[in-house]
Amino acid sequence: MKIALNKQTDHSLPEQIFQSISDRILSGLMIEGEKLPSVRKLAEQLEVSLVTVQKSYELLEKKQLIERRQGKGSYVRRSEQKTVETNPYNWQNMIEDFLPRAQTWMEMKSFSREYKYNLSLANLSHDLLPVYELTDMITKVIRDEPMILTKYSPGPGDQILREVVSEYLVDEGLVVPADKIVITSGAQQGLELIAKTFLGEGDVVFVEAPTYIGIIDILKSRGVTIKTVPTNEEGMNLNILLQMCEQFSPKFIYTNPTFQNPTGTILSEKKRRRLVDIAQAFNVIIMEDDPWGELRFEGSIKSMKSMDENGHVIYLKSFSKTISPGFRVGCIIADGKILNKLKASKSVSDLGSPLLNQRIIARFIQSFNFGQHFKKMNALLLLRRNLLIETLNDLQIEGLKWTVPSGGPVMWITFPTQVNTEHLLIDALKQELSFLPSAMCYPNEPEVNHLRISYGNLSLNTYKESLKLFKEVVKNHMESLNPFTEDTPLF
Repeated sequence: MKIALNKQTDHSLPEQIFQSISDRILSGLMIEGEKLPSVRKLAEQLEVSLVTVQKSYELLEKKQLIERRQGKGSYVRRSEQKTVETNPYNWQNMIEDFLPRAQTWMEMKSFSREYKYNLSLANLSHDLLPVYELTDMITKVIRDEPMILTKYSPGPGDQILREVVSEYLVDEGLVVPADKIVITSGAQQGLELIAKTFLGEGDVVFVEAPTYIGIIDILKSRGVTIKTVPTNEEGMNLNILLQMCEQFSPKFIYTNPTFQNPTGTILSEKKRRRLVDIAQAFNVIIMEDDPWGELRFEGSIKSMKSMDENGHVIYLKSFSKTISPGFRVGCIIADGKILNKLKASKSVSDLGSPLLNQRIIARFIQSFNFGQHFKKMNALLLLRRNLLIETLNDLQIEGLKWTVPSGGPVMWITFPTQVNTEHLLIDALKQELSFLPSAMCYPNEPEVNHLRISYGNLSLNTYKESLKLFKEVVKNHMESLNPFTEDTPLF
């Protein structure tokens, strides 16, 4: 078991060991019933004292993540309904891996379950996407350019697509030449490339709290120290960020400033300029993740990349959310040596994204009426957001709060502190209803009384059914937490 320990951090060694093993258990990398290394063996491997490991195991047991059997060792705790099975692959436990957690994988596994009422997936329903127009374009490209099927793409991406993306971004207020664009297989690959190219063990990275679960997995896999910056309804708290920069000297700041995932909040233009200034003052690189900036209900806002004069911002754009998740096309925009290193890293990673996908998306962007498409799509998303707000108001729970996104497909809901949304999810899944519990969105100390709902993933009728079911599940769960009501006899 590979655990990277940092003696310079403000987290104790037992806490770091606990967090690493906890991440593995909660994300499914360690399965129920799996045996942990003995205290002595892990202490020798990590070059720490027996007491240090002992304290970590005690905390894991206290959190009911493991069970310790006298004379036999420590095991990942089983659910009561699980029966003991002989696993022929137990020998693989001896093979060391370097995955600290895999929450992204776990979330994708939940998607594949095809829950009828999936409010977890931050995606858009097929009736919001240009499926049929894209199907026609696929046929045209294969008919007109069949030799594409016999070719690799250049590492940084197809030149035609890069030029088309350059023109597309002008409408989004970003003027960038094609040669500064690197095409990726979705924005997720872009994030992974940046981390793989520039981050290593001991580097410090700031993220919003809460943040996108995919970036947590990537950063932890690099062994970096993740520091969280608090957020509110106006986005990242830049006053606290400034204090943290003075204290910790970060190498990167990751932010999703436009309809942030998972909260749906937006960072104002004034705060964006200030964040760029902070990055310049401390020689920090900003990763600006923009998966769905076009999904806005009103107005527009400039990207931080458009404010960047000295190459402090790496901008990531995805076309998966707005055109087609199945094509996995996105891009990175950067400057100078950072750009050149990313181009080299991309070429080494996969020898170039699929050329067919790139050419189809290029020709589709050139021919499609995005203005009309986004106008219709955003009106439907606004309707869905408002239906969710009505549902939350109907719950009439004291202390229940939520963000009111001005765009994007997700909303963040905060319950009273006695509610654990992971427990609420257990009740919901019994009804084929899913959402994203907040614990997955924090890299360090998780908060458990929030959840994220995606209001864009289902057809409208199914979405309305899901909201009725959500209201029912929440009410039943709240009653189970507060069994005494006015009608409950005292004797």
